[in-house]
Amino acid sequence: MKSRLILLSLLLLTACGMSGPRQAATWYVLEDLGAASGGAKSVWPGTLLVRETDAPTFYQSSAMAFSREPGTRGHYQYARQAELPAPRIAQLIRQRLEQSALFTAVAPLGSGIEGAYQLNTRLLDFYHDAARAPGEVKLLLEVELVRRGDAHLLARARIEASAPAPSHDARGAARAANAALTQALDRLTAWLAGLPR
Repeated sequence: MKSRLILLSLLLLTACGMSGPRQAATWYVLEDLGAASGGAKSVWPGTLLVRETDAPTFYQSSAMAFSREPGTRGHYQYARQAELPAPRIAQLIRQRLEQSALFTAVAPLGSGIEGAYQLNTRLLDFYHDAARAPGEVKLLLEVELVRRGDAHLLARARIEASAPAPSHDARGAARAANAALTQALDRLTAWLAGLPR
């Protein structure tokens, strides 16, 4: 009888713990904090098609990434991005390049629009380096500009950006992610503007 009471008490404690309140996930929106100033005349005559950003499997998740030791990555348990980072980055690249007016027009690849140029991007790294408080967000993109008529690679570059986190948590990481992405978009726009035609 005594062992039954103990077993029943353990089961009740376990059930209470399982049905107790759980922390809800917070969803953060990845945003471009800057704005490109459009010129009166496009630098590159023709339409630029922007391909969806490629990303390693680890970054094909809405969970925000962090690192506490070199060579490691993890995901925050309760912090997520409202959209997967790679498609969202491609969308923000298109918006920024439309605003900059570097090309006659900008459209997503696969939209049925003819284009003279194509921009390929790969998300290589995007995480909160939390080894030391409050840490910083690091972003690494590989970009290629291709002339579509003859599939000629015109230029390739790696764009690195980092921004300090205002706090040593997911909220601080989300704010720093927006700042790092904005830096990367600034550098991408400047890189395209500086290429020889």
